[in-house]
Amino acid sequence: MTLGAIVFWVAQAPAVATVLAAVATVWAMQLIAPAVRRRSLSMDGWASEILFASPFVLFFLPYVAWTVVARPPLTWDWVGAALAVATAVAVYASNWRQLRVGFDREFLEIMPPLHLTTAVLRSYQLQAAAIGQELFYRGVVFEFLRPGIGWAVIVVSTVLFVVEHLGNRWAGAVLDRAYVVRITVLSTALATIMFMTGSLWAALLGHVVYNLFPVAQVAWRYHVNPHRRGEA
Repeated sequence: MTLGAIVFWVAQAPAVATVLAAVATVWAMQLIAPAVRRRSLSMDGWASEILFASPFVLFFLPYVAWTVVARPPLTWDWVGAALAVATAVAVYASNWRQLRVGFDREFLEIMPPLHLTTAVLRSYQLQAAAIGQELFYRGVVFEFLRPGIGWAVIVVSTVLFVVEHLGNRWAGAVLDRAYVVRITVLSTALATIMFMTGSLWAALLGHVVYNLFPVAQVAWRYHVNPHRRGEA
């Protein structure tokens, strides 16, 4: 390793350390959430509901805290926004079988009825995750690392994004190969758009649009097969 390389990485150490600390706090919720969810299942009444909801609510807080620290610029770019939305729709549409099943009335009618609380929490989790993850992976990570490593921040951002999603089973994600490919493509595209345009709003919009599809499925399932008071 040359002296120049050593000097370079020493200079990047504070930014790298900050990002690692930020990632650790964000991922900590992925480790805590399953235990909290399991505990909620052993309780009754409002205590169970509150404990069940807490991971969905609390996981968003580290994203916000680090965004306040980093203060990434929220710039807008029409081309970037259009590309982000088009990418989000195309990537989710590639999963057309699951998309179709999610709106299949006959299939939904034989599934367990969906509680309103569960429907609301899932919808919140999906859109809060979209906003929080973009603020963090395209905002905070870019703000700290882009000045030092340039385009490589696209790779770092995507790797961190995908690894976090591998812990999403607690939130109901189906972690198969196709899912990993989709989120990798989505993250790479949004990170590239952010890098080329500097528009964090574009990345936010793309991810929100992507997550609108499962939110719509949750809403439709509740419409078709809601849990009614007094049912087992």
